[in-house]
Amino acid sequence: MEKKKLKVSFLLPGKGRSGAVRSTVRVGNELLLRGHDVRIFCRYDLCDLRDKLRRIYIKLRCGSGNDWLTTFKGNRFVYNKLHINEFSPDELIISMCSQTTLDMRSLPGNTGIKVLYCRGAEIENREQILKAWELPFSKLITSSHLAELIRTEAKQPVIGIVPNGVDTKEYFPSMPESERTGIGSIFGWSKSKDPTSIVQVMKMIGQRLPNSPRYLFSGARKPRGIKGVSFKRFPSLQEARRIYSSCRVWFLCSIAEGFGNPILEAMACGCAVVSTACGGPEDIIKDGENGFLVDVGNTQAMAHKIILLYKNEQLRKKICANAMKTVQEYSWPKAVDKLEKCLLSIYANNSRTTTRLYAYRGTAMV
Repeated sequence: MEKKKLKVSFLLPGKGRSGAVRSTVRVGNELLLRGHDVRIFCRYDLCDLRDKLRRIYIKLRCGSGNDWLTTFKGNRFVYNKLHINEFSPDELIISMCSQTTLDMRSLPGNTGIKVLYCRGAEIENREQILKAWELPFSKLITSSHLAELIRTEAKQPVIGIVPNGVDTKEYFPSMPESERTGIGSIFGWSKSKDPTSIVQVMKMIGQRLPNSPRYLFSGARKPRGIKGVSFKRFPSLQEARRIYSSCRVWFLCSIAEGFGNPILEAMACGCAVVSTACGGPEDIIKDGENGFLVDVGNTQAMAHKIILLYKNEQLRKKICANAMKTVQEYSWPKAVDKLEKCLLSIYANNSRTTTRLYAYRGTAMV
């Protein structure tokens, strides 16, 4: 039996080089290759002069490569407000964040089949996130941690767990092992990323391993207090791969992560990974087998595990070998297989015979 060709529209909160934009573009392109009709709608807010100048500065500094959205092979649209005539009744409208979910709520009930694909739960935006979770839309998520949050805090069912993927044609060891001498992390200013802990850990490593190169990359401005740390803002794919491949150990200090793509990218490039037990990474890392997990905020434990892996070559090689096996389980085609299966199920179970559009009869809950 021929597979149903779906009409799908993703709603993004903005463009740029965020992991959310990149992963949405990646799954969108994969669905296009499978014959589905896919579009991306990007939210555009009117911004003040300061924000306009910032956008101009970033564009001049980084060029067109600053926006992952330009790599999408389907049709792209910008919106400030969603309109009924933009969507067909049987179209899957997939919101990628809380703000676009609230935008989607403004559409009448018979406009499309509405889906929330939740990839995170930012600390700073919890009230808005909870409002989005409580809406009666089909819900897909990227980790078991998010599934539990939605069940317990919003009292809503979850249709399926659809993790992100990693492309081993993009992320692979690109430097000789003899040049793998560093320790690195990704930096962000949001509370969820715990920038204070990142800086503290970098300082500890600098004191205890003074001859070891330290690396940070980010889409944000450079923090103070990281003397001696190599910092790269808006790295290209090639630059990010080189930085990963220059590191023996990669660490993540986040307070909350919906998934944790940098973990898989670092693993694919041959790094041993240490992460806080902050949600998504707990699905990826089996403590002591393919990486290490430490408590959120425990910078001493984080530094201890980093140094242990850095100095113990036998342990690091074992961890890295297991991590490479993990990477194979998180390919993008496998991720899109799961997404496609969930979307087909949502489409098939969407009732058109009642005014309540979101009755999922026979759909297996996770």
